[in-house]
Amino acid sequence: MDLRWRTLTGLAGAVLLALSATASAETLIVARGNDANSLDPAESTSFEAIKVADWAFDGLVRFDGNSHDIVPALAESWTVSEDGLTWTFTLRQDVTFHDGTPMNAEAVAFSLERQRDSEHPYHCANCRRWSAKFASITKTEAIDDHTVQISLSEPAPALLVNLAFYIGYIVSPTAVMADPEGFRSNPVGTGPFKFVRWERDNFLEYEANQDYYLGAPKVDRLIVRVIPNNDVRLLALQKGEVHLIYGVPFPQFDQVDADPDLTLHQSPTLGISFMALNTEVAPFDDVRVRRAVNHAINKSRMFQTVFFGRGEVANQVIPSTWWGHSEDVTVYEYDMDKARALLAEAGHADGFETTLTSFTNPRPYLPAPRDAVSLIKSDLAQIGIDVDVKTMNWATYRETRGKGEYGMTMGGWISGTLDPDGIIYALFHSRYIREKDALNWTRLRVPELDTALERARGIYDQAERDPLYQDAANLITDAGAAVFFAHPITAIATRANLKNVFIHDSNWVPLHEAALE
Repeated sequence: MDLRWRTLTGLAGAVLLALSATASAETLIVARGNDANSLDPAESTSFEAIKVADWAFDGLVRFDGNSHDIVPALAESWTVSEDGLTWTFTLRQDVTFHDGTPMNAEAVAFSLERQRDSEHPYHCANCRRWSAKFASITKTEAIDDHTVQISLSEPAPALLVNLAFYIGYIVSPTAVMADPEGFRSNPVGTGPFKFVRWERDNFLEYEANQDYYLGAPKVDRLIVRVIPNNDVRLLALQKGEVHLIYGVPFPQFDQVDADPDLTLHQSPTLGISFMALNTEVAPFDDVRVRRAVNHAINKSRMFQTVFFGRGEVANQVIPSTWWGHSEDVTVYEYDMDKARALLAEAGHADGFETTLTSFTNPRPYLPAPRDAVSLIKSDLAQIGIDVDVKTMNWATYRETRGKGEYGMTMGGWISGTLDPDGIIYALFHSRYIREKDALNWTRLRVPELDTALERARGIYDQAERDPLYQDAANLITDAGAAVFFAHPITAIATRANLKNVFIHDSNWVPLHEAALE
């Protein structure tokens, strides 16, 4: 074990030596578990890519610090037409890209249209997240140098929130047109840090943008290292080799909390961990069976064992920290007698056999999947349900789940859109019951539920949308189609001398104000 630690930390030290020519007292060093798939924000398909995009690019709007409020960024102001289908943004003046070219309305239209329009001369074929965020956008056009108009096919209440994320980031048209293929490894934005170099699977280097419109960063350089092993990454933080780490596993939280030289930063997510019951197959087409399963799962034990008591025990899709959360949902207490009675009433007094599909690798919404399925199998055995657990690699699991080939399946979601529509619509609207790539894994069809979700996504007034999502939550829990476990949290750990840093509910970690003391 000692040799392993010396070898791994020795490699980490070698990376630091390689960076010593650029590192200084004002160099901020960040460590994460994996590298990005691309540095072009529009191509981001993982949090690893989104993280680094956050530091090199800006959108029209942004979050106001560690809140859910949207404030101006590259846009100074905006208006929306009476019918909600036309948004007009007035841009900041005198903002330039890192290559010195002006950030203007043409650049904004270029950045969004290259993703939307398949006929665009610089269409981004790998920009796979556009439809999930901006399917209602029909066109983005420059009205004049500093005015942009976005047209919609239907109202989009989550538009501003989505524009604050990576898909809405504005790229330099000059840089893209000069080298469309190379842009993904040589990005040019307007953000607080300028790209310098990228050694794949090793490190990224940035320098401070001294001309940043919100003021220059507090550090001169930013180094982003890749350290795959969780223990080695934490050890590098403890030894002071890095200042901030991502991917802190739940079992390490107490260790970080106990170290006076470290600080743990936590944030709730708009996320859910659950087990879906396939309502299209027997016996889960009977609501009494689904409710029996809900009563038979010891959620408290699950929360302590699988989630280490971190986050929030769930009884519905939307966490209590978000609007749209209902106080009136059906709550299924752990009650084996009630579970047995419901099974007997449904004609399954002796139980039945079923399958549970799951994945092997930990996910942000399920840190210990093997422990979770083991607990479920044990609990359901007590009411006569014999569970055949089918554990698969991630690709096979997703294919099986998408086709609905299971009785029960493990599921979860952490929304990249800080709006209830970003999590509940895809998971429970019947339009997402599909033959190959279904997202509604319960395969639940409730017309009243579809209606509530459709109405909520077509209204801009939050006060009107809130009760619709509460109604949806009530309908989902009444159906008993999912066993909800927890609303997970996300976390980073830092050296105690790193100030002005937080992790946002969206997983955003702004470093513009980060300072080393």
